[in-house]
Amino acid sequence: MANIYDVGQLITELIPNVDKMKLYKLCFFSQGWHLAWTGKPLFPESLLAWSKGPVPSQLRDRTEPVVEGLAVPHVPGGQSENLSRYERDVIQNVVEFYGHYSSPELSDLSHGKSWAEARRGLPDSAHSLEKISVTTILEEFTDQIHSDTPTPTAPPLSFDLPPLDMLLELTADVENDWHDTFELLATR
Repeated sequence: MANIYDVGQLITELIPNVDKMKLYKLCFFSQGWHLAWTGKPLFPESLLAWSKGPVPSQLRDRTEPVVEGLAVPHVPGGQSENLSRYERDVIQNVVEFYGHYSSPELSDLSHGKSWAEARRGLPDSAHSLEKISVTTILEEFTDQIHSDTPTPTAPPLSFDLPPLDMLLELTADVENDWHDTFELLATR
């Protein structure tokens, strides 16, 4: 599984010098759509229900030392190559779909069911450190799939298979390990 730093790093590669709020919201939308399309989180780190929308606080803490104004040039320790092809495609599709929105617009779009539930009726401007439920994020984005609202396109599921020579070697190992059993079964 990827981590929030890897996800954030890929976003900084797709949108050079992305501003902080946009980075945080694109991470939230990437998590939501990955959950809706696979049933599994894209990253294990929590999102907090801050006043301007979901924030991956661990990513925020990691990037604060390198922020230039509001721009995040890169994520220290983030390695986009750690992402699978499918994870990269999810993030790419999310960035293509939401990338034209301004940070305040993304903030407004992120004030959905999961954010509101975590804030439990607090005024929009009130401070909160409540974690957003992954289950509720899944429900929120799955509901969007079944609505008339435009959504990003789900990438085709892909399987990152090992090279053929490695697969053949593994097959040979299994055959060797189970040789006696296979021979016994062949006589029955």
